[in-house]
Amino acid sequence: MLGPFDRRRFLQGLLVTVAAGATQACDDRQEPDGGGGPPSTDPADQARVFPQGLASGDPKPSSVVLWTRVAPPSAGEAIDVDYEVARDPGFSDLVASGSLRVSESTDHTLRIRLTGLDPYTTYHYRFVALGVQSVDGRTKTAPSPDADVSPRFAFASCQDYIGRYYHAYAALLAEGPVDFLVFLGDYIYETDGDPSFQTSSETRKVVLPDGLELEPGGTKAALTLADYRTLYRTYRSDPHIQAVHAQVPFICIWDDHEFANDCWQDHATDFNDLRGDEKSPDRRLAANRAWLEYQPADVGDDPAGLVIHRTLRYGKHVELVLTDQRSYRDDHVIPEGAQPSDKPAGAPDEVPPYVAAGKIFVNSEIFSRNFVKKDGFDLIEAYVQPTMLGADQKAWFLDAVKSSTATWKFWGSETQVVQMVLDLSSFDLPEAFKGLYYFTVDQWDGFRTERREIVEALAGTPNVVVLTGDIHGFYTAEIRVDPDDPTSEPVLVEYVTSGISSSPVQQIAKSAVDGNPDFEALGALVPQFDEVLAIASHEYGHRSSNVNGISIVEVDGAKEIRVTFLEVSEVREAQAGAVSKRRFRTRAGTNRVEPIAD
Repeated sequence: MLGPFDRRRFLQGLLVTVAAGATQACDDRQEPDGGGGPPSTDPADQARVFPQGLASGDPKPSSVVLWTRVAPPSAGEAIDVDYEVARDPGFSDLVASGSLRVSESTDHTLRIRLTGLDPYTTYHYRFVALGVQSVDGRTKTAPSPDADVSPRFAFASCQDYIGRYYHAYAALLAEGPVDFLVFLGDYIYETDGDPSFQTSSETRKVVLPDGLELEPGGTKAALTLADYRTLYRTYRSDPHIQAVHAQVPFICIWDDHEFANDCWQDHATDFNDLRGDEKSPDRRLAANRAWLEYQPADVGDDPAGLVIHRTLRYGKHVELVLTDQRSYRDDHVIPEGAQPSDKPAGAPDEVPPYVAAGKIFVNSEIFSRNFVKKDGFDLIEAYVQPTMLGADQKAWFLDAVKSSTATWKFWGSETQVVQMVLDLSSFDLPEAFKGLYYFTVDQWDGFRTERREIVEALAGTPNVVVLTGDIHGFYTAEIRVDPDDPTSEPVLVEYVTSGISSSPVQQIAKSAVDGNPDFEALGALVPQFDEVLAIASHEYGHRSSNVNGISIVEVDGAKEIRVTFLEVSEVREAQAGAVSKRRFRTRAGTNRVEPIAD
Protein backbone atom coordinates (compact mmCIF):
# COMPACT_ATOMS: atom_id res chain seq x y z
CA MET A 1 0.00 0.00 0.00
CA LEU A 2 0.96 3.57 -0.47
CA GLY A 3 2.72 5.08 2.47
CA PRO A 4 2.16 8.57 3.92
CA PHE A 5 2.82 11.38 1.49
CA ASP A 6 5.34 14.11 2.29
CA ARG A 7 3.61 17.33 1.20
CA ARG A 8 6.89 19.16 0.78
CA ARG A 9 8.11 16.56 -1.69
CA PHE A 10 4.77 16.68 -3.48
CA LEU A 11 5.06 20.39 -4.07
CA GLN A 12 8.69 20.27 -5.09
CA GLY A 13 9.27 20.73 -8.79
CA LEU A 14 5.88 19.59 -10.11
CA LEU A 15 5.32 22.84 -12.00
CA VAL A 16 7.95 25.51 -12.49
CA THR A 17 7.08 28.94 -13.92
CA VAL A 18 9.67 30.52 -16.23
CA ALA A 19 9.29 33.87 -17.98
CA ALA A 20 10.30 34.23 -21.61
CA GLY A 21 13.65 35.97 -21.82
CA ALA A 22 14.75 34.59 -18.47
CA THR A 23 17.07 31.74 -17.56
CA GLN A 24 16.15 29.26 -14.86
CA ALA A 25 19.37 27.75 -13.59
CA CYS A 26 20.13 25.27 -10.85
CA ASP A 27 23.23 25.00 -8.72
CA ASP A 28 25.87 22.30 -8.86
CA ARG A 29 25.05 21.16 -12.38
CA GLN A 30 26.21 17.79 -13.63
CA GLU A 31 28.60 17.55 -16.48
CA PRO A 32 26.79 16.03 -19.47
CA ASP A 33 27.92 12.71 -20.89
CA GLY A 34 30.46 13.13 -23.60
CA GLY A 35 32.29 16.12 -22.15
CA GLY A 36 31.95 19.50 -23.81
CA GLY A 37 30.97 18.37 -27.31
CA PRO A 38 27.60 18.93 -28.97
CA PRO A 39 24.81 16.75 -27.65
CA SER A 40 23.89 13.60 -29.51
CA THR A 41 20.82 13.63 -31.76
CA ASP A 42 21.04 9.93 -32.59
CA PRO A 43 17.50 8.45 -32.44
CA ALA A 44 18.70 5.55 -30.31
CA ASP A 45 20.17 7.96 -27.76
CA GLN A 46 17.01 10.07 -27.80
CA ALA A 47 14.86 7.00 -27.16
CA ARG A 48 17.16 5.99 -24.29
CA VAL A 49 17.32 9.36 -22.51
CA PHE A 50 13.85 10.69 -23.43
CA PRO A 51 11.82 7.45 -23.70
CA GLN A 52 8.46 9.28 -23.37
CA GLY A 53 9.32 12.09 -25.76
CA LEU A 54 8.08 15.59 -25.01
CA ALA A 55 4.78 17.44 -24.92
CA SER A 56 3.04 20.77 -24.45
CA GLY A 57 -0.37 21.75 -23.19
CA ASP A 58 -2.94 24.26 -21.95
CA PRO A 59 -2.10 27.03 -24.44
CA LYS A 60 -3.08 30.53 -23.35
CA PRO A 61 -2.40 33.86 -25.08
CA SER A 62 0.83 34.40 -23.15
CA SER A 63 1.77 30.98 -21.77
CA VAL A 64 2.01 27.26 -22.40
CA VAL A 65 3.16 24.24 -20.38
CA LEU A 66 6.15 22.22 -21.68
CA TRP A 67 6.87 18.66 -20.55
CA THR A 68 9.43 15.89 -20.79
CA ARG A 69 10.84 12.97 -18.83
CA VAL A 70 14.43 11.83 -18.56
CA ALA A 71 15.30 8.19 -17.88
CA PRO A 72 17.91 8.14 -15.09
CA PRO A 73 21.02 6.00 -15.62
CA SER A 74 20.68 4.81 -12.03
CA ALA A 75 17.87 4.87 -9.49
CA GLY A 76 17.73 7.97 -7.34
CA GLU A 77 20.02 10.06 -9.55
CA ALA A 78 19.15 13.73 -10.00
CA ILE A 79 19.62 15.00 -13.55
CA ASP A 80 20.04 18.48 -14.99
CA VAL A 81 17.88 19.24 -18.02
CA ASP A 82 18.55 22.17 -20.34
CA TYR A 83 15.68 23.65 -22.32
CA GLU A 84 15.45 25.99 -25.29
CA VAL A 85 12.39 27.71 -26.73
CA ALA A 86 12.51 29.63 -30.01
CA ARG A 87 10.28 31.27 -32.60
CA ASP A 88 11.95 29.40 -35.44
CA PRO A 89 12.66 25.69 -36.05
CA GLY A 90 16.39 26.43 -36.32
CA PHE A 91 16.45 27.82 -32.75
CA SER A 92 18.26 31.00 -33.79
CA ASP A 93 15.54 33.28 -32.36
CA LEU A 94 15.49 32.11 -28.75
CA VAL A 95 12.85 33.38 -26.34
CA ALA A 96 13.82 31.26 -23.32
CA SER A 97 16.59 28.93 -22.22
CA GLY A 98 17.87 27.56 -18.97
CA SER A 99 18.40 24.51 -16.84
CA LEU A 100 16.35 22.69 -14.25
CA ARG A 101 16.97 19.60 -12.17
CA VAL A 102 14.69 16.57 -12.13
CA SER A 103 14.73 13.75 -9.61
CA GLU A 104 12.89 10.63 -8.55
CA SER A 105 10.50 12.81 -6.50
CA THR A 106 8.70 13.60 -9.81
CA ASP A 107 9.65 10.36 -11.59
CA HIS A 108 12.20 12.52 -13.43
CA THR A 109 9.43 14.42 -15.23
CA LEU A 110 9.67 18.15 -15.93
CA ARG A 111 6.74 20.58 -16.28
CA ILE A 112 7.52 24.18 -17.20
CA ARG A 113 4.90 26.91 -17.37
CA LEU A 114 6.48 29.33 -19.85
CA THR A 115 5.01 32.83 -19.58
CA GLY A 116 5.52 36.12 -21.42
CA LEU A 117 4.80 34.65 -24.87
CA ASP A 118 3.04 36.28 -27.82
CA PRO A 119 -0.55 35.34 -28.68
CA TYR A 120 -1.36 32.89 -31.47
CA THR A 121 2.29 32.21 -32.16
CA THR A 122 4.08 28.98 -33.00
CA TYR A 123 7.07 28.12 -30.82
CA HIS A 124 9.66 25.38 -31.04
CA TYR A 125 11.23 23.73 -28.01
CA ARG A 126 13.71 21.01 -27.07
CA PHE A 127 15.59 19.59 -24.12
CA VAL A 128 19.16 18.37 -23.47
CA ALA A 129 20.12 15.91 -20.73
CA LEU A 130 22.94 13.43 -20.20
CA GLY A 131 24.65 14.61 -23.37
CA VAL A 132 21.61 13.92 -25.56
CA GLN A 133 19.28 16.37 -27.29
CA SER A 134 15.60 15.49 -27.55
CA VAL A 135 13.55 15.61 -30.70
CA ASP A 136 12.18 19.06 -31.46
CA GLY A 137 8.69 19.92 -30.28
CA ARG A 138 6.21 22.40 -31.73
CA THR A 139 3.52 24.25 -29.81
CA LYS A 140 1.21 27.21 -30.31
CA THR A 141 -0.24 29.79 -27.94
CA ALA A 142 -3.89 30.80 -27.94
CA PRO A 143 -5.04 34.01 -29.62
CA SER A 144 -6.11 36.98 -27.56
CA PRO A 145 -9.72 36.76 -26.34
CA ASP A 146 -10.95 39.31 -28.90
CA ALA A 147 -9.00 37.98 -31.89
CA ASP A 148 -11.14 37.09 -34.91
CA VAL A 149 -9.55 33.72 -35.70
CA SER A 150 -11.12 30.42 -36.65
CA PRO A 151 -9.23 27.57 -34.98
CA ARG A 152 -9.08 23.96 -36.06
CA PHE A 153 -8.73 21.45 -33.26
CA ALA A 154 -9.16 17.76 -32.40
CA PHE A 155 -10.85 15.92 -29.56
CA ALA A 156 -10.19 12.36 -28.42
CA SER A 157 -10.58 9.85 -25.60
CA CYS A 158 -10.06 6.26 -24.50
CA GLN A 159 -6.68 4.91 -25.62
CA ASP A 160 -6.22 1.42 -24.21
CA TYR A 161 -2.63 0.29 -24.83
CA ILE A 162 -2.84 -3.45 -24.22
CA GLY A 163 -3.02 -5.23 -27.54
CA ARG A 164 -3.98 -1.99 -29.29
CA TYR A 165 -2.29 0.60 -31.52
CA TYR A 166 -2.75 4.35 -31.92
CA HIS A 167 -3.26 4.64 -35.68
CA ALA A 168 -5.86 7.34 -35.09
CA TYR A 169 -3.09 9.79 -34.18
CA ALA A 170 -1.28 9.10 -37.43
CA ALA A 171 -4.57 9.67 -39.26
CA LEU A 172 -4.99 12.99 -37.46
CA LEU A 173 -1.50 14.25 -38.35
CA ALA A 174 -2.07 13.24 -41.98
CA GLU A 175 -5.05 15.64 -42.09
CA GLY A 176 -2.81 18.66 -41.52
CA PRO A 177 -2.09 20.88 -38.53
CA VAL A 178 -4.52 21.46 -35.69
CA ASP A 179 -4.19 24.22 -33.12
CA PHE A 180 -4.74 21.96 -30.11
CA LEU A 181 -6.24 18.65 -28.99
CA VAL A 182 -8.79 18.22 -26.20
CA PHE A 183 -8.34 14.87 -24.48
CA LEU A 184 -11.54 13.93 -22.65
CA GLY A 185 -10.29 11.18 -20.39
CA ASP A 186 -9.19 7.55 -20.16
CA TYR A 187 -5.68 8.45 -21.21
CA ILE A 188 -4.61 5.25 -19.44
CA TYR A 189 -6.46 2.14 -18.28
CA GLU A 190 -5.62 1.09 -14.76
CA THR A 191 -5.62 -2.68 -15.36
CA ASP A 192 -2.87 -4.93 -16.72
CA GLY A 193 -5.12 -7.03 -18.95
CA ASP A 194 -8.79 -7.31 -18.02
CA PRO A 195 -10.14 -10.09 -20.29
CA SER A 196 -13.61 -8.48 -20.39
CA PHE A 197 -12.34 -5.60 -22.55
CA GLN A 198 -8.56 -5.86 -23.08
CA THR A 199 -6.67 -7.97 -25.61
CA SER A 200 -3.57 -9.72 -24.33
CA SER A 201 -0.40 -9.10 -26.28
CA GLU A 202 3.26 -9.84 -25.81
CA THR A 203 4.29 -6.68 -27.63
CA ARG A 204 1.67 -4.30 -26.16
CA LYS A 205 1.41 -5.09 -22.47
CA VAL A 206 1.74 -3.46 -19.07
CA VAL A 207 3.57 -5.00 -16.11
CA LEU A 208 2.54 -3.39 -12.83
CA PRO A 209 5.22 -3.48 -10.11
CA ASP A 210 2.63 -3.86 -7.35
CA GLY A 211 -1.03 -4.01 -8.29
CA LEU A 212 -4.34 -4.84 -6.67
CA GLU A 213 -5.58 -8.33 -7.53
CA LEU A 214 -9.09 -8.13 -8.96
CA GLU A 215 -9.17 -11.90 -9.10
CA PRO A 216 -6.76 -14.42 -7.57
CA GLY A 217 -3.81 -14.91 -9.90
CA GLY A 218 -5.54 -12.89 -12.61
CA THR A 219 -6.11 -9.27 -13.54
CA LYS A 220 -4.46 -6.58 -11.46
CA ALA A 221 -5.34 -2.91 -11.19
CA ALA A 222 -2.98 -0.06 -10.40
CA LEU A 223 -2.72 0.52 -6.68
CA THR A 224 0.46 2.44 -5.87
CA LEU A 225 2.18 5.50 -7.23
CA ALA A 226 4.72 3.18 -8.87
CA ASP A 227 1.85 1.40 -10.66
CA TYR A 228 0.30 4.56 -12.06
CA ARG A 229 3.69 5.92 -13.10
CA THR A 230 4.38 2.64 -14.89
CA LEU A 231 1.14 2.98 -16.83
CA TYR A 232 1.96 6.49 -18.04
CA ARG A 233 5.54 5.55 -18.91
CA THR A 234 4.31 2.58 -20.92
CA TYR A 235 1.54 4.42 -22.76
CA ARG A 236 3.80 7.36 -23.56
CA SER A 237 6.41 5.03 -25.05
CA ASP A 238 4.23 4.63 -28.14
CA PRO A 239 5.68 6.37 -31.23
CA HIS A 240 2.30 7.65 -32.50
CA ILE A 241 1.39 9.31 -29.23
CA GLN A 242 4.87 10.81 -29.01
CA ALA A 243 4.52 12.19 -32.53
CA VAL A 244 1.20 13.90 -31.87
CA HIS A 245 2.36 15.29 -28.51
CA ALA A 246 5.45 16.72 -30.22
CA GLN A 247 3.31 18.64 -32.74
CA VAL A 248 0.08 19.54 -30.92
CA PRO A 249 -0.58 21.08 -27.48
CA PHE A 250 -2.97 18.91 -25.45
CA ILE A 251 -5.74 20.11 -23.15
CA CYS A 252 -6.46 17.20 -20.83
CA ILE A 253 -9.10 16.19 -18.34
CA TRP A 254 -9.62 12.76 -16.81
CA ASP A 255 -12.44 10.25 -16.64
CA ASP A 256 -12.57 7.06 -14.59
CA HIS A 257 -9.72 4.85 -15.80
CA GLU A 258 -7.05 7.33 -14.75
CA PHE A 259 -8.03 6.04 -11.29
CA ALA A 260 -10.47 3.10 -11.35
CA ASN A 261 -13.34 1.92 -13.53
CA ASP A 262 -16.67 3.72 -12.91
CA CYS A 263 -15.17 5.48 -9.90
CA TRP A 264 -16.76 8.28 -7.89
CA GLN A 265 -14.76 10.72 -5.74
CA ASP A 266 -12.08 8.55 -4.11
CA HIS A 267 -14.19 5.39 -4.24
CA ALA A 268 -13.39 2.56 -6.64
CA THR A 269 -15.94 0.04 -7.91
CA ASP A 270 -13.62 -2.88 -8.61
CA PHE A 271 -15.38 -5.54 -6.59
CA ASN A 272 -18.95 -6.72 -6.63
CA ASP A 273 -18.66 -9.15 -3.72
CA LEU A 274 -19.68 -7.18 -0.64
CA ARG A 275 -16.22 -6.04 0.39
CA GLY A 276 -17.82 -2.93 1.75
CA ASP A 277 -16.93 0.64 0.96
CA GLU A 278 -14.12 0.86 -1.60
CA LYS A 279 -12.96 4.25 -0.42
CA SER A 280 -9.29 4.45 -1.40
CA PRO A 281 -7.83 7.90 -0.59
CA ASP A 282 -4.20 6.80 -0.92
CA ARG A 283 -4.86 5.15 -4.27
CA ARG A 284 -6.77 8.22 -5.51
CA LEU A 285 -3.91 10.47 -4.43
CA ALA A 286 -1.40 8.26 -6.22
CA ALA A 287 -3.49 8.46 -9.39
CA ASN A 288 -3.74 12.25 -9.09
CA ARG A 289 -0.03 12.63 -8.60
CA ALA A 290 0.89 10.48 -11.59
CA TRP A 291 -1.59 12.34 -13.79
CA LEU A 292 -0.12 15.66 -12.67
CA GLU A 293 3.43 14.47 -13.31
CA TYR A 294 2.70 13.18 -16.81
CA GLN A 295 0.21 15.68 -18.24
CA PRO A 296 1.22 19.14 -19.51
CA ALA A 297 -1.73 20.71 -17.71
CA ASP A 298 -1.75 24.18 -16.14
CA VAL A 299 -3.65 23.14 -13.01
CA GLY A 300 -1.19 23.84 -10.22
CA ASP A 301 1.06 21.42 -8.45
CA ASP A 302 -0.91 19.97 -5.53
CA PRO A 303 -2.19 16.41 -6.11
CA ALA A 304 -4.12 16.48 -2.85
CA GLY A 305 -6.16 19.52 -3.89
CA LEU A 306 -6.09 19.02 -7.64
CA VAL A 307 -8.81 20.93 -9.52
CA ILE A 308 -9.02 20.09 -13.23
CA HIS A 309 -12.27 21.79 -14.27
CA ARG A 310 -11.34 25.01 -16.03
CA THR A 311 -12.02 27.27 -18.99
CA LEU A 312 -9.71 28.18 -21.85
CA ARG A 313 -10.57 31.03 -24.21
CA TYR A 314 -9.37 30.73 -27.79
CA GLY A 315 -10.08 34.01 -29.58
CA LYS A 316 -13.50 35.64 -29.88
CA HIS A 317 -15.23 32.54 -31.24
CA VAL A 318 -14.21 29.69 -28.91
CA GLU A 319 -14.57 29.09 -25.18
CA LEU A 320 -13.68 25.66 -23.81
CA VAL A 321 -15.45 24.77 -20.57
CA LEU A 322 -14.04 21.54 -19.16
CA THR A 323 -15.78 19.70 -16.34
CA ASP A 324 -14.69 17.02 -13.89
CA GLN A 325 -17.35 14.32 -13.71
CA ARG A 326 -15.58 11.99 -11.28
CA SER A 327 -14.23 13.98 -8.35
CA TYR A 328 -17.53 15.35 -7.06
CA ARG A 329 -20.15 12.85 -8.24
CA ASP A 330 -22.36 10.77 -5.98
CA ASP A 331 -22.37 7.00 -5.96
CA HIS A 332 -24.45 5.15 -8.54
CA VAL A 333 -28.14 5.08 -7.72
CA ILE A 334 -28.34 1.28 -7.44
CA PRO A 335 -25.58 -0.31 -5.32
CA GLU A 336 -24.09 -3.52 -6.71
CA GLY A 337 -24.30 -5.25 -3.34
CA ALA A 338 -27.91 -4.32 -2.60
CA GLN A 339 -30.69 -6.87 -2.49
CA PRO A 340 -33.28 -6.67 -5.29
CA SER A 341 -35.94 -6.00 -2.64
CA ASP A 342 -34.00 -3.06 -1.19
CA LYS A 343 -34.73 0.58 -1.93
CA PRO A 344 -32.94 3.85 -1.04
CA ALA A 345 -32.85 4.52 2.68
CA GLY A 346 -35.90 6.47 3.80
CA ALA A 347 -37.66 6.23 0.43
CA PRO A 348 -41.49 6.51 0.59
CA ASP A 349 -43.82 3.78 -0.63
CA GLU A 350 -44.17 5.26 -4.14
CA VAL A 351 -40.44 4.69 -4.77
CA PRO A 352 -40.05 1.12 -6.01
CA PRO A 353 -37.35 -1.35 -4.91
CA TYR A 354 -34.27 -1.93 -7.04
CA VAL A 355 -35.83 -4.92 -8.76
CA ALA A 356 -38.08 -2.45 -10.60
CA ALA A 357 -34.95 -1.26 -12.39
CA GLY A 358 -34.19 -4.81 -13.41
CA LYS A 359 -31.83 -5.68 -10.59
CA ILE A 360 -32.07 -9.42 -10.06
CA PHE A 361 -28.44 -10.26 -9.27
CA VAL A 362 -26.70 -9.32 -6.04
CA ASN A 363 -23.10 -8.19 -6.30
CA SER A 364 -23.22 -7.49 -10.03
CA GLU A 365 -22.84 -4.33 -12.08
CA ILE A 366 -25.32 -5.83 -14.55
CA PHE A 367 -28.70 -4.22 -13.79
CA SER A 368 -26.95 -1.86 -11.38
CA ARG A 369 -24.77 0.20 -13.71
CA ASN A 370 -25.41 -1.53 -17.04
CA PHE A 371 -28.55 -2.63 -18.81
CA VAL A 372 -30.89 -0.96 -16.34
CA LYS A 373 -34.68 -0.86 -16.83
CA LYS A 374 -35.63 2.73 -17.59
CA ASP A 375 -39.06 3.13 -16.04
CA GLY A 376 -38.17 1.74 -12.63
CA PHE A 377 -34.82 3.50 -12.57
CA ASP A 378 -36.39 6.87 -13.38
CA LEU A 379 -38.63 6.64 -10.32
CA ILE A 380 -35.73 5.71 -8.05
CA GLU A 381 -33.40 8.35 -9.52
CA ALA A 382 -36.02 11.08 -9.12
CA TYR A 383 -36.06 10.36 -5.38
CA VAL A 384 -32.29 10.05 -4.95
CA GLN A 385 -31.40 12.95 -7.28
CA PRO A 386 -27.66 12.25 -7.39
CA THR A 387 -25.19 14.85 -8.59
CA MET A 388 -22.44 14.32 -11.13
CA LEU A 389 -20.86 17.76 -10.94
CA GLY A 390 -21.42 18.70 -7.30
CA ALA A 391 -23.14 21.93 -6.31
CA ASP A 392 -20.09 24.20 -6.51
CA GLN A 393 -18.83 22.92 -9.86
CA LYS A 394 -22.35 22.98 -11.33
CA ALA A 395 -22.78 26.64 -10.38
CA TRP A 396 -19.34 27.43 -11.79
CA PHE A 397 -20.11 25.54 -15.00
CA LEU A 398 -23.44 27.20 -15.68
CA ASP A 399 -22.00 30.63 -15.01
CA ALA A 400 -19.00 29.96 -17.25
CA VAL A 401 -21.18 28.90 -20.18
CA LYS A 402 -23.96 31.46 -19.82
CA SER A 403 -21.63 34.41 -19.23
CA SER A 404 -19.22 33.58 -22.05
CA THR A 405 -19.07 36.13 -24.86
CA ALA A 406 -17.54 33.63 -27.28
CA THR A 407 -19.55 32.64 -30.33
CA TRP A 408 -19.19 28.93 -29.59
CA LYS A 409 -19.25 27.47 -26.11
CA PHE A 410 -17.68 23.99 -26.17
CA TRP A 411 -18.44 21.82 -23.14
CA GLY A 412 -15.77 19.16 -22.66
CA SER A 413 -17.81 16.37 -21.03
CA GLU A 414 -16.26 13.04 -20.14
CA THR A 415 -19.58 11.19 -20.34
CA GLN A 416 -22.44 11.26 -22.85
CA VAL A 417 -25.25 13.77 -22.32
CA VAL A 418 -27.51 12.22 -24.98
CA GLN A 419 -29.95 9.62 -23.67
CA MET A 420 -28.90 6.08 -24.66
CA VAL A 421 -31.99 3.86 -24.42
CA LEU A 422 -32.48 0.42 -25.93
CA ASP A 423 -36.09 -0.57 -26.63
CA LEU A 424 -36.37 -4.37 -26.68
CA SER A 425 -40.16 -4.50 -26.53
CA SER A 426 -40.74 -5.58 -30.11
CA PHE A 427 -38.07 -8.26 -30.44
CA ASP A 428 -38.47 -12.02 -30.16
CA LEU A 429 -37.03 -12.32 -26.66
CA PRO A 430 -38.03 -13.94 -23.39
CA GLU A 431 -40.62 -11.78 -21.66
CA ALA A 432 -38.16 -10.88 -18.89
CA PHE A 433 -35.98 -8.95 -21.36
CA LYS A 434 -38.71 -6.92 -23.01
CA GLY A 435 -38.86 -3.21 -22.17
CA LEU A 436 -36.78 -0.05 -22.20
CA TYR A 437 -33.20 -0.16 -20.90
CA TYR A 438 -30.43 2.33 -20.21
CA PHE A 439 -27.25 0.86 -21.62
CA THR A 440 -25.21 2.38 -18.79
CA VAL A 441 -26.14 4.67 -15.92
CA ASP A 442 -22.50 5.56 -15.30
CA GLN A 443 -23.17 8.27 -17.90
CA TRP A 444 -25.58 11.21 -17.63
CA ASP A 445 -28.51 8.76 -17.93
CA GLY A 446 -27.80 7.91 -14.30
CA PHE A 447 -28.09 11.58 -13.30
CA ARG A 448 -31.31 12.50 -15.08
CA THR A 449 -32.51 15.14 -12.63
CA GLU A 450 -29.29 17.12 -12.75
CA ARG A 451 -29.02 16.72 -16.53
CA ARG A 452 -32.49 18.21 -16.97
CA GLU A 453 -31.59 21.09 -14.63
CA ILE A 454 -28.47 21.85 -16.67
CA VAL A 455 -30.15 21.60 -20.07
CA GLU A 456 -33.03 23.80 -18.89
CA ALA A 457 -30.56 26.36 -17.55
CA LEU A 458 -28.73 26.46 -20.88
CA ALA A 459 -31.88 26.94 -22.93
CA GLY A 460 -31.55 30.31 -24.62
CA THR A 461 -27.74 30.32 -24.49
CA PRO A 462 -26.71 30.17 -28.14
CA ASN A 463 -24.26 27.78 -29.73
CA VAL A 464 -23.51 25.39 -26.88
CA VAL A 465 -21.73 22.30 -28.23
CA VAL A 466 -20.93 19.25 -26.11
CA LEU A 467 -17.75 17.34 -26.98
CA THR A 468 -17.80 13.88 -25.44
CA GLY A 469 -15.80 10.65 -25.28
CA ASP A 470 -16.05 7.62 -22.97
CA ILE A 471 -18.65 5.46 -24.75
CA HIS A 472 -16.38 4.30 -27.63
CA GLY A 473 -18.63 5.23 -30.52
CA PHE A 474 -19.16 8.08 -32.98
CA TYR A 475 -22.48 9.86 -32.47
CA THR A 476 -24.20 13.14 -33.18
CA ALA A 477 -27.14 14.32 -31.12
CA GLU A 478 -29.55 17.21 -30.65
CA ILE A 479 -30.17 17.51 -26.91
CA ARG A 480 -33.63 18.38 -25.57
CA VAL A 481 -34.86 19.23 -22.09
CA ASP A 482 -37.05 16.14 -22.26
CA PRO A 483 -35.16 13.48 -24.23
CA ASP A 484 -38.33 11.40 -24.49
CA ASP A 485 -40.13 14.13 -26.45
CA PRO A 486 -38.85 14.10 -30.03
CA THR A 487 -41.19 16.95 -31.01
CA SER A 488 -39.57 19.50 -28.70
CA GLU A 489 -36.84 21.89 -29.86
CA PRO A 490 -33.21 21.02 -29.12
CA VAL A 491 -31.29 23.21 -26.70
CA LEU A 492 -27.73 22.22 -27.62
CA VAL A 493 -25.86 19.74 -29.81
CA GLU A 494 -23.45 16.96 -28.94
CA TYR A 495 -20.63 15.33 -30.87
CA VAL A 496 -19.29 12.08 -29.41
CA THR A 497 -15.91 10.75 -30.48
CA SER A 498 -15.05 7.06 -30.42
CA GLY A 499 -12.05 5.67 -28.57
CA ILE A 500 -8.57 6.02 -30.01
CA SER A 501 -8.07 2.28 -29.51
CA SER A 502 -10.45 0.99 -26.80
CA SER A 503 -13.08 -1.64 -27.66
CA PRO A 504 -16.05 -0.01 -29.41
CA VAL A 505 -19.34 -0.09 -27.52
CA GLN A 506 -20.79 -2.80 -29.76
CA GLN A 507 -17.82 -5.05 -29.00
CA ILE A 508 -18.24 -4.40 -25.28
CA ALA A 509 -21.89 -5.42 -25.57
CA LYS A 510 -20.85 -8.59 -27.38
CA SER A 511 -18.33 -9.52 -24.69
CA ALA A 512 -21.03 -9.03 -22.03
CA VAL A 513 -23.42 -11.54 -23.61
CA ASP A 514 -20.99 -14.04 -25.16
CA GLY A 515 -20.70 -17.18 -23.09
CA ASN A 516 -23.18 -15.95 -20.47
CA PRO A 517 -26.25 -18.17 -20.46
CA ASP A 518 -28.26 -15.47 -18.64
CA PHE A 519 -27.92 -13.17 -21.67
CA GLU A 520 -27.70 -15.66 -24.52
CA ALA A 521 -31.03 -14.45 -25.91
CA LEU A 522 -29.57 -10.96 -26.48
CA GLY A 523 -26.68 -12.15 -28.64
CA ALA A 524 -28.57 -11.82 -31.92
CA LEU A 525 -29.27 -8.14 -31.22
CA VAL A 526 -25.65 -7.09 -30.77
CA PRO A 527 -24.93 -6.66 -34.51
CA GLN A 528 -28.07 -4.50 -34.69
CA PHE A 529 -26.93 -2.18 -31.88
CA ASP A 530 -27.23 1.03 -33.91
CA GLU A 531 -30.62 0.04 -35.29
CA VAL A 532 -31.92 -0.80 -31.80
CA LEU A 533 -30.54 2.50 -30.52
CA ALA A 534 -32.54 4.43 -33.09
CA ILE A 535 -35.90 3.08 -31.93
CA ALA A 536 -36.23 5.00 -28.64
CA SER A 537 -33.13 7.19 -28.40
CA HIS A 538 -34.70 10.08 -30.29
CA GLU A 539 -31.91 12.62 -29.83
CA TYR A 540 -29.36 10.71 -31.92
CA GLY A 541 -28.60 11.49 -35.52
CA HIS A 542 -25.51 9.66 -36.74
CA ARG A 543 -24.71 6.39 -34.92
CA SER A 544 -21.57 4.33 -35.41
CA SER A 545 -20.93 1.92 -32.54
CA ASN A 546 -18.31 -0.44 -33.96
CA VAL A 547 -15.32 1.70 -35.00
CA ASN A 548 -12.40 3.56 -33.44
CA GLY A 549 -10.92 6.93 -34.29
CA ILE A 550 -10.58 10.63 -33.51
CA SER A 551 -12.49 13.83 -34.34
CA ILE A 552 -11.64 17.25 -35.78
CA VAL A 553 -13.55 20.52 -35.29
CA GLU A 554 -13.22 23.39 -37.77
CA VAL A 555 -14.61 26.70 -36.57
CA ASP A 556 -15.82 28.99 -39.33
CA GLY A 557 -16.04 32.20 -37.32
CA ALA A 558 -19.59 33.13 -36.33
CA LYS A 559 -21.07 31.14 -39.23
CA GLU A 560 -20.78 27.42 -38.37
CA ILE A 561 -18.65 24.60 -37.07
CA ARG A 562 -17.76 21.50 -39.07
CA VAL A 563 -16.91 18.21 -37.39
CA THR A 564 -15.09 15.31 -39.03
CA PHE A 565 -15.11 11.81 -37.56
CA LEU A 566 -11.91 10.01 -38.64
CA GLU A 567 -12.72 6.30 -38.47
CA VAL A 568 -9.81 3.85 -38.40
CA SER A 569 -10.40 0.26 -39.47
CA GLU A 570 -7.56 -1.36 -37.53
CA VAL A 571 -6.36 -0.97 -33.94
CA ARG A 572 -5.24 -4.50 -33.04
CA GLU A 573 -2.40 -4.78 -35.55
CA ALA A 574 0.78 -2.74 -35.82
CA GLN A 575 0.04 -2.13 -39.49
CA ALA A 576 -2.50 0.64 -40.02
CA GLY A 577 -5.65 -0.06 -41.98
CA ALA A 578 -7.99 2.17 -43.94
CA VAL A 579 -9.26 5.55 -42.72
CA SER A 580 -12.73 6.84 -43.58
CA LYS A 581 -14.44 10.17 -42.85
CA ARG A 582 -17.88 11.30 -41.76
CA ARG A 583 -18.53 15.05 -41.81
CA PHE A 584 -21.20 17.18 -40.14
CA ARG A 585 -21.97 20.82 -39.48
CA THR A 586 -23.84 22.92 -36.97
CA ARG A 587 -24.87 26.37 -38.15
CA ALA A 588 -24.81 29.18 -35.62
CA GLY A 589 -28.13 29.68 -33.84
CA THR A 590 -29.69 26.35 -34.96
CA ASN A 591 -28.89 23.67 -32.36
CA ARG A 592 -29.03 21.22 -35.25
CA VAL A 593 -26.60 18.72 -36.76
CA GLU A 594 -26.48 18.37 -40.55
CA PRO A 595 -24.50 15.72 -42.43
CA ILE A 596 -22.10 17.03 -45.07
CA ALA A 597 -22.00 15.01 -48.26
CA ASP A 598 -18.60 13.99 -49.59
